[in-house]
Amino acid sequence: MTEPQRAHRVVVVGGGMTGLVAARRLALAGQDVTVVEQRGRLGGQVHTVRMGSRWVDVGAEAVHLGAPAARQLVTELGLVDSVLGSRAGQSWLWTGRGLRALPAGVTPSGPTRLRPVLTSGVMSARGLGRAGLEPLVARVRPGLADDEDVSVGEFVSSRFGAEVTERFIDPLLGSLHAGDVHRLSLRACAPALVDAATHRRSLVRRRQAAAPQPGCAPTLPMFGTWSGGLHTLTEALLAGLPVTVRLGCRVQRLTAAPTGYALELADAGGAVAELRADAVVLAVPASAASPLVAPHSPRAGGILDDAEVAKVATVVLGFNRSATKALRAFGGTGVLLPSTSGMLLKAATHLSRKWPQFADDDSCLVRLSAGRSGDDRLAALTDDELARQLAAEFRTVTGLDAPAEVLHVQRWPDGLPQLGVGHQARLHTLREELARALPGVVVAGSAYEGLGLASCITSGEAAAAAVSAGLTRTTTTKEVRA
Repeated sequence: MTEPQRAHRVVVVGGGMTGLVAARRLALAGQDVTVVEQRGRLGGQVHTVRMGSRWVDVGAEAVHLGAPAARQLVTELGLVDSVLGSRAGQSWLWTGRGLRALPAGVTPSGPTRLRPVLTSGVMSARGLGRAGLEPLVARVRPGLADDEDVSVGEFVSSRFGAEVTERFIDPLLGSLHAGDVHRLSLRACAPALVDAATHRRSLVRRRQAAAPQPGCAPTLPMFGTWSGGLHTLTEALLAGLPVTVRLGCRVQRLTAAPTGYALELADAGGAVAELRADAVVLAVPASAASPLVAPHSPRAGGILDDAEVAKVATVVLGFNRSATKALRAFGGTGVLLPSTSGMLLKAATHLSRKWPQFADDDSCLVRLSAGRSGDDRLAALTDDELARQLAAEFRTVTGLDAPAEVLHVQRWPDGLPQLGVGHQARLHTLREELARALPGVVVAGSAYEGLGLASCITSGEAAAAAVSAGLTRTTTTKEVRA
């Protein structure tokens, strides 16, 4: 008789979305999984805070359910029926001439329709004329080579002109990534544009994807959350699974053991413990992975050390009933500011207008976001100073002169990873180095696969699959040798 296969021990370092998804997949595959998280809670940048009777997210705000992996996971967890979709509403751009409505068809990757841009009042006549040449420019400019990468800003400017980049891409994609669009990688940060860049296809003449047929899949909004916030999703990931979770522990050393690896853990009190593992998933920021990897591969450690992040912060304001009417009169679900505004504020979201769970409250909630790559002003401000400055800038942008209560200030020192030009080539080299120096150790998360919970879900799934494949190969090799 063949002996039953022993469960392998897998340690997942990092209890954010990526780590939780990887742990779930590995546990469902029958592995012995332990999650180690330095914070005192799971979720990472999914952080839902109780504010009175409401649950408000002060990290990630929603999950992109248009992504297949996210949609499949939410369906698997039985959370489809309770999903809340964001409500339609106008977004605004802050310009030197005040607020202008974001034209229909303009995405973080650029315009998909020219007519709304022409009538938006955002661009100059000269800029409009240059943008209108995009279909012609697409045909005459060289395509992107297979081994080539450029910045999002460079590509969009080459197609539409610099004004489109400055007035649309910078406040949309730049705010989303808290970065410089002239440094962010096209392949990593705007992959939807790569096909058009490679095959010289027009972005405004490309065919739209066919709409899904009714009954083929659960009906879900493009972006969603739950009445209890996004921690509804993270809490469901390990529910009922035999996964060991160790909170408040930092992995301070990773060493090779006779079989597999030994991880040295330290808790907040300085107590040290050891975990043994056959495989390890490092679902942590590059800065946390580097000291664990560098002793085994200086080259891999160097790649991780060079990774940049933008420190960001979120402030939630509550406006009382007297200001509610004024806020609703302002309209819209949010405001985006370009990096050239000079303000610390980069975006504001009218939560009470955007999300149905807040619509009937006596007060209105507004979420303010700050922090960009290369801007160190956050570090010089206390929480009170930060809240006061952002509230003042919000009043400047919207004209809303009403008292507000600061409900929460949340800083994210790990920030948002800046995936610069050439990111995918560096990532390929990093993974080759890890496979050589630390077989069975994989990296995963937004520092590698990009921003957004959907990307983290995809990354966690891929990490679990890579670990499982490696463990299977190791087991097969041992059986053959035996």
